[in-house]
Amino acid sequence: MNRPGPPPLPAAEQREFEELVKAADSANAPLLHPDARPKPAPEFEGETNPRTGEIGGPKREPTTHGDWSFGGRATDF
Repeated sequence: MNRPGPPPLPAAEQREFEELVKAADSANAPLLHPDARPKPAPEFEGETNPRTGEIGGPKREPTTHGDWSFGGRATDF
């Protein structure tokens, strides 16, 4: 391919550039977008629902407000 591109860097500068790119992409970066909505808080901790005594049951009722909502967002079909 004969396409225009940036001029090549000297070896030392290319190494420095690659190290900076690797540092920017490291695990220190947040996993979620800053504008992402947080998941709703659980209704209770552990496996047993203290109100109903249900063990291992659903943690959050999906039809709380008469619609299907996931993470605070309703989905309609």
